Amino acid sequence: ASSIVGIVLVILAFYYFIRKFSSDNIDENIEAFLKDHECLAPRRYRFSDIKKVTNSFQDKLGKGGYGDVYKGKLLDGRHVAVKILNNSQSNGEEFINEVASISRTSHVNIVTLLGFCFERSCRALIYEFMPNGSLEKFIFQERKDRLLKWDKLYQTAVGIAR
Repeated sequence: ASSIVGIVLVILAFYYFIRKFSSDNIDENIEAFLKDHECLAPRRYRFSDIKKVTNSFQDKLGKGGYGDVYKGKLLDGRHVAVKILNNSQSNGEEFINEVASISRTSHVNIVTLLGFCFERSCRALIYEFMPNGSLEKFIFQERKDRLLKWDKLYQTAVGIAR
């Protein structure tokens, strides 16, 4: 019985050190990313900040394949869309690489990434808020009175491609 307890303790200690090492490594990667992209990097928010910005997730804008989107308001008064990602078990380095990639994307037809949250099991992306909603809603919505006509869809597609 004591050997089983010893084995369990060794396994728990090993698990603890692996988790601690990977957590420290992820934090180092985040800090390196923020340092490397100082002027371009989006702001890092804590989960408590996200909760305040979204008023405890009261105004849900929608749900997508990657998570729920909530309306929020930053301290400077700007309205934002906060996407809380479902797959919070993903690799932290992978998430930071995605944040880096998105933050380097700059186009008049793409919303700007303003910030992100990476805390334990919470991954969130903070985008500028678009009061008219997403293009997808205008293209595929069920309300026939607000559907875009083909010429407008064509102009939009050409504009996005630029």
